[in-house]
Amino acid sequence: MPSASANAISAKAKAMYGKFLKEEDYERLGKLRSVPDLVAVLKSHPNYKDVLKDVKETTVHRGQLEALIKKNMFDNILRLIKMAPPDEADFYKLNIVVQENEVILAIIRTMISNETDDIKGKLPYFFDVHTPVDMKELLKTETFEDLLSAIRRTPYHDILKPYSTRDTENLRYLDIEHALEAYYYDEAFKRIDRFYSGSLAKDLKSVFQTRIELGNIIKIYRLKKFYKADPGTIKSVLITAHSRFSEKDLDRIIRIEDPDRILDYLSKSEHAMYTNDKDYVYVEYYAGKIRYDLARKFMYFSTDVPKTYIAFLTLSEIEIDNLTNIIEGIRYQVDENDIRQMLIY
Repeated sequence: MPSASANAISAKAKAMYGKFLKEEDYERLGKLRSVPDLVAVLKSHPNYKDVLKDVKETTVHRGQLEALIKKNMFDNILRLIKMAPPDEADFYKLNIVVQENEVILAIIRTMISNETDDIKGKLPYFFDVHTPVDMKELLKTETFEDLLSAIRRTPYHDILKPYSTRDTENLRYLDIEHALEAYYYDEAFKRIDRFYSGSLAKDLKSVFQTRIELGNIIKIYRLKKFYKADPGTIKSVLITAHSRFSEKDLDRIIRIEDPDRILDYLSKSEHAMYTNDKDYVYVEYYAGKIRYDLARKFMYFSTDVPKTYIAFLTLSEIEIDNLTNIIEGIRYQVDENDIRQMLIY
């Protein structure tokens, strides 16, 4: 039977989700043509009015806006983490691993682009007290050795050490990204096994297995369509641990010559049960919609608090992706119909 604190997490998550953007909000936001207009609308919305209350519409940069939107999500998640039963707290802290991975990858991207000075306005300062990663030292990072020094007291040091190089042109970004992603999923399954059992553990693992499998399909699609990558290169960046797909399954997908036919494969797979009748225009949308529908199902119908929490994380990520797509659409003056096709709700 769930504890009082666990039930409180479920109630709080559902209450906060009730303040998320709705279909009519997205319809309105998709029509906007400037970032100041977007900020003005979001400042009047229940989910963003507090985090944006001191922001001036005419001076805010899109990068700052994206950082504040992410801060708002993290603050919401932190509220739930603080309510977690002490003996399960590490499971609820899984999102912190995601945040750490994103910060490390952001640092490495600035090394590759040689724009280290630009990182100061983009790192999430709000995250500092919740991670063993030394954020202040990260701000000073200019080389990979600096990065290793900043993460020396964390598991990330041993993960990244094999990729150490003095020449930024030799930084193996995709391999590093893969290693960090694999670490996150390993942690997810370890923590599920540590705290849960039976059907609850099976359902939680299924959520992460679905995420791994959809992520692999997206990687295959992108690498084939945009980079004409060979099968060996594609397989090297896939997450194979914990997946329900066999090696034969992955090889079958990789052998599909026309990347756009991967949608056909996905529509006939076991994941198709989570889709609706809407036409899917590209594989990322299809995969995102599957995750969205599964998360909504858990949010509304699950009585297991950890499943409600994971659903909240997923729905939060999707809302951030939607807003990021709108901001990018405004930046490049994308037609509102094209923006709408990218949004998942």
